[in-house]
Amino acid sequence: MFGRWRKIRADRKLWAEARTLTDLCGLMARWVEGELSMWPGYSDGAAEETLALVPVLARANRGGFLTDASQPGFDGTGFDGLHWQQRAAVSGFVADEQVLSRIRVAATAAGLVVFISHPRLLPQGRGGTCTLRGGQPYTVFGEYMPPRLLRHLWAGVHRQAMAEIVDAWQVTVADPDYGPNDRVWVALDAAVDVFPAVPVIGAERGV
Repeated sequence: MFGRWRKIRADRKLWAEARTLTDLCGLMARWVEGELSMWPGYSDGAAEETLALVPVLARANRGGFLTDASQPGFDGTGFDGLHWQQRAAVSGFVADEQVLSRIRVAATAAGLVVFISHPRLLPQGRGGTCTLRGGQPYTVFGEYMPPRLLRHLWAGVHRQAMAEIVDAWQVTVADPDYGPNDRVWVALDAAVDVFPAVPVIGAERGV
């Protein structure tokens, strides 16, 4: 128990030391891979349903796409006995406009839905339903997150990193169809494949 709390404190320090969105991307990749115990908006490991997505999500983060939510496609009975339908989707933040362009182009070419929002881009995005539970809308991806919400969700990061989150492009890529499909992940992998890996914060100390 005490070992876990020491690990959480050490990981919180890493997030607090990050200064840029690129730094945050490197740390998020490490969280996705299970090396870090938490990130500021989430105090646990990756959900079981996303374990198969770990390689592509880690590469996306190291390619400059700071992911904050993802889900695979699904169509079947959920844990509660109801019929669940999910569209594969991933959302996050991009600071580099070249990365943004490549994600948009790759996703559009694959016939995917792309939501892009920015504090200075009006009207702000409303996103779209990506999960149905018992035939009713359950989760939305791509809805614009205002600065106040971002500062709450990412509390604990350095103010410089927070400023980059607030000023970043908010990007969501979603499959137009419900059910299992790998189109989102193939397109995302292709979009970020050409970009160099981001630095690994804390690795020089063996963290």
